[in-house]
Amino acid sequence: MAYKDAPYLEEAVASVLRAAGQSDVYVTTSTPNERIRDIAERNGIPLHVNTGKAGIVGDWQFALSKAATPYVTLVDQDDRYDPDYARSVIEAFDRYPDSQIVFTNYVEIDETGGVRAPNRTLRVKRALLWPFRLRTSIGSRFGRRLILRFGNPVCSPAVTYNLRQLGGWQLFDEAYAMSLDWEAWLRMTDKPGRFTYLRDVLQHHRIHRGTQTTAGVRDGRRYAEDLRLYERLWPVAIARLLAGRYATSYATNS
Repeated sequence: MAYKDAPYLEEAVASVLRAAGQSDVYVTTSTPNERIRDIAERNGIPLHVNTGKAGIVGDWQFALSKAATPYVTLVDQDDRYDPDYARSVIEAFDRYPDSQIVFTNYVEIDETGGVRAPNRTLRVKRALLWPFRLRTSIGSRFGRRLILRFGNPVCSPAVTYNLRQLGGWQLFDEAYAMSLDWEAWLRMTDKPGRFTYLRDVLQHHRIHRGTQTTAGVRDGRRYAEDLRLYERLWPVAIARLLAGRYATSYATNS
């Protein structure tokens, strides 16, 4: 998914093509420009332009709607993927075909592409995934919600969606712009299926000042949306305490 000048798009496309295997690859954007068109054309990738609802939810759901396959990864224009990503994810779906999502471990990279040192955010997120130390895939509603009760440990660009199991591509709530993925995971737990986690680091998630997440942290939108989600899981007083504690981890996005 490409947006505006997309400074890391060429690197992202190259990594996806190495990782894709026999998968379809396509570019979507709501901000078409010469750079995006040129990168897509040079790599022989179809380009789809979103002329409908813009914004994160509109762009994500437009990208999902263009898939001709049941399994879809929404690739962030800034990120990189391991060459074994697609093979490993498809093998996981073969093993657990009722998985709603398969997601992988990841590391953070900086603006130069170097791997960032482990930080508070990653330590918190990996701690929240402790139930997956007992098993690779969790199918119970209780188990799936357990990993989400204290925060969102699932890195959305490391997720592959099973649209067949999820019932289609309209997965995200327009009331959310920063925590739309966490909110979607919570709704998934109310439906049949399972979450499957691969512990291998198969995705590199870039953190830099130009990301929407970083902007949302600065202006307070991320905290406000996180608080709403905590209030769906906990009494108000506890929700506020958890939201405040969780927000302290955002400092690593600076």
